Amino acid sequence: MAIMKDLLRSAPAWSAAVLVTTAMASMIQSWQVQAGLRSLGVVIPTNLALETALRDFTGLLLPVFAVFGIALLLAFLAASWLKPRLPLLAPVAWPLAGAGAIAAVLFTMRAQFEMTPLAGARGADGFLLFCLAGAIGGFVFGWLKPR
Repeated sequence: MAIMKDLLRSAPAWSAAVLVTTAMASMIQSWQVQAGLRSLGVVIPTNLALETALRDFTGLLLPVFAVFGIALLLAFLAASWLKPRLPLLAPVAWPLAGAGAIAAVLFTMRAQFEMTPLAGARGADGFLLFCLAGAIGGFVFGWLKPR
């Protein structure tokens, strides 16, 4: 029962973490895809680049928010259990949980679909940037989580 009470109290922090992670992942998605197109010689005007980024965000919002939300929820639950048991990692538990959750999602997508549907995460740099988005989401969670 205490876990449920803590979970409900942490819901706004979790929501903010998922939204930050999703928004960053969407920006990374657009940036990676547009960079790939530019490397092929495609000229993308700034207004089109921004419009595309906004459309990526709105188009990916619900499915990515749901997938990242579940992954971050599970990771934050695991981290809350591990924090008191691994005191050396406690200061970075939330960012590690966030990065680990996104890495797990990307690996699961790759295993399930034999590639990740998120084109921005298909390369090593995109994978690391997506994990960084998860780490920042974890930082936001730790910052906003009630003590």
